[in-house]
Amino acid sequence: MNEALPVLRRMFRFDDQQGDVFGTDAAGQGAAFADWFHPEVCHSLFGPTGTKELLVGREAFLDFVHRCAAALADRRDEILAITPVDRQCAFVHARAFRKSRASGEELTYEWAMLYRVEQGLITYGADMLDVDAQAFWQRIGNSSRH
Repeated sequence: MNEALPVLRRMFRFDDQQGDVFGTDAAGQGAAFADWFHPEVCHSLFGPTGTKELLVGREAFLDFVHRCAAALADRRDEILAITPVDRQCAFVHARAFRKSRASGEELTYEWAMLYRVEQGLITYGADMLDVDAQAFWQRIGNSSRH
């Protein structure tokens, strides 16, 4: 059995997508967003710098999430699929709807993220974005630094 599937399905509320993708479930139950991640989790992600960032630790990841959220006026994700890879890993495929806080630019794109789950916690995550999404994040980062 794949260890990642039940964790990711609950975290992303894949069977009940009401409200934001992250956080507690629709009834206000379940783990807080940070509780899904191992304290020493590693991530490789695109964000407001417009380049791939290596993040080590839960706090570094949460800071990254806050920086991304601060750069956006609006955001929404639609989870399309969660696919097992092996015993501990799964891909999450989603459609993102983003709006820049600085410029008002809007972009819809698809993203994929590979997660590894060990003993019920996410220990690794890496995202993949197409060039248009990477350029969007680069523009957001440039506009927020001016």
